[in-house]
Amino acid sequence: MLREALEYLTTPCDPLPRRLGYLSELVALGARYRRQRRAWAPHVAACRRFILEAMERAPDGGRALVAGSGLLIEVPLDELASRFDEVVLLDMLHARPVRRRAAGVPNVRLLTLDATGALGPLAEALDAGRGLPASFAPPPVPGGGFAFAISCNLLSQLPLLPLDAVERRAPMVPPAERVAFARRLARDHLEWLGGIADTAALFTDIESQWLESGTILEREDSVWGLPLPAPDLSWLWDIAPAPEQDRRHDLRHSVGAWFDVRTVTSALSAC
Repeated sequence: MLREALEYLTTPCDPLPRRLGYLSELVALGARYRRQRRAWAPHVAACRRFILEAMERAPDGGRALVAGSGLLIEVPLDELASRFDEVVLLDMLHARPVRRRAAGVPNVRLLTLDATGALGPLAEALDAGRGLPASFAPPPVPGGGFAFAISCNLLSQLPLLPLDAVERRAPMVPPAERVAFARRLARDHLEWLGGIADTAALFTDIESQWLESGTILEREDSVWGLPLPAPDLSWLWDIAPAPEQDRRHDLRHSVGAWFDVRTVTSALSAC
């Protein structure tokens, strides 16, 4: 607990993401990873293999974007930096270990950015008592386009903390409007990702499973009901074996990965 408290106090973070819980989530993620490193190892290895294979589909050189770089747990940073002229790590905030790691690689730079473009409008709408924002859009990324982009477990996560804020501040917002808001964030992310890079890939958890003694007790869709096409690759992530989150039950995620984001957006547009 002392380590987590120190991380919370010393990690640079703007007021809005701090208020919405992004700093707390980042600190908690690091703590969980340290506790569950062995259980997470197959997932981490699968993520890194996927990123390495995905980046081989892009030409050498140019710029690469890692959206949702987080704590770099799943990111083969050295390999990316060797293949591309510049690697941009994009996230809401960057922990001090990530800052130190990036500082040690000359062609890596950090970009602190809300990739949804929704948090400012959401805060204004909540402060005004309106609930959900009327309009928002993902922002442009400074420096132009990219040869390669990878979204790291963002698609399912983007709506979570904004919806937590809605639940706290505007509980009168109907469930259907909340789901529509979540789906818009996810769809916007896919279109934004496909529009900023010549080659764009992603991986995301697509289903949560609660298990007891290996038997699945409950399944829950993680992508807000979006009819995503079948992933190119998939694997299981034992994110919280008992008693990490529940005394008796294990939490497992099913993860999907796509080499071409545009195939995902095309499939969604056809629905």
